[in-house]
Amino acid sequence: MRDRLVKVTIVGCLAFVVPPTGALANSGIVVDSREYKLLLNPDQFTGDAATRASEFWESRLKPIIASRLDPRDNGQSRAKKSFELDRQRRIVFRDTATCVLSRIGLSYRERKNSTSASGRDATSEVTLKLRGPDIFLANAYRFKGVGGGKSKFEEDVSIAADVAGSKHRFSYSVSKKGPAASVASTLQGVIEAFPDIDNALKTLSSSALRTDVELVTGPTFLELVYSGAKVDLGQDTDGEFDFTFWYPADAVALDRPVVVEISYSYDTDDGAVDRGVAQRSAKLFTGLVTALGSAIATGSQSKTSRALPNSCRED
Repeated sequence: MRDRLVKVTIVGCLAFVVPPTGALANSGIVVDSREYKLLLNPDQFTGDAATRASEFWESRLKPIIASRLDPRDNGQSRAKKSFELDRQRRIVFRDTATCVLSRIGLSYRERKNSTSASGRDATSEVTLKLRGPDIFLANAYRFKGVGGGKSKFEEDVSIAADVAGSKHRFSYSVSKKGPAASVASTLQGVIEAFPDIDNALKTLSSSALRTDVELVTGPTFLELVYSGAKVDLGQDTDGEFDFTFWYPADAVALDRPVVVEISYSYDTDDGAVDRGVAQRSAKLFTGLVTALGSAIATGSQSKTSRALPNSCRED
């Protein structure tokens, strides 16, 4: 376990700072997982998603892993397994017309399974997430959901849209499953489902709140997630890849995605991360950014932003 800041610099590319996870755990802040994310140019992934996922793994990701990371003890590459379709669902985000939630780093998301004959499911999963660059603020406004729910505190690593280097954001989220009718239609409905969030809304908002305002929806997407491919980071820790495709919900054919994201994540050991694991995961991200080049999407690297109501999106 580390108590000091360890800085790993890759000359001529990206600089990564490995947070002192041991010190954070000692302070009561435990990050459950870390996820590295890159939005890709969707025009390069037209056609059958399963075929594109397989090609990307074999021709791009596996060579990058082999060239950037040391081999395993048996001499083999650290790349493991392959992509398979794991999840298919409809996804939509909601906010007020004046972006009350997104302005303070909150997002309210609904997901519905989309594997039945009708393409819909009677059960929805709603997630409220508070995300920002300040780990202490993200931790300070922890909340619960009425009737329980699954909570998670995680770190997201991406690239900044306008400067060289990595972008670290921390998020606390609670996800709940229930009937579709339980999805909030007003800001008050969000507060009633996640009562503790009222404190964050009042404290972080810059103006007086009206909780009776209606929520508006962003575009609805059909999401395909391919999982199963992994990278061995050492110390019995695998980075698990997700390859995500978003299509317009009314698309006749799923052959032209509008959002494509490659990501990999690993769980911490009660907030602690082995130094070798942290260094390999950061080194791999540097390799991906360098090698993928023009395949990386321009503009905002926020997938969520692209699903928000128009007035709430990042440039």
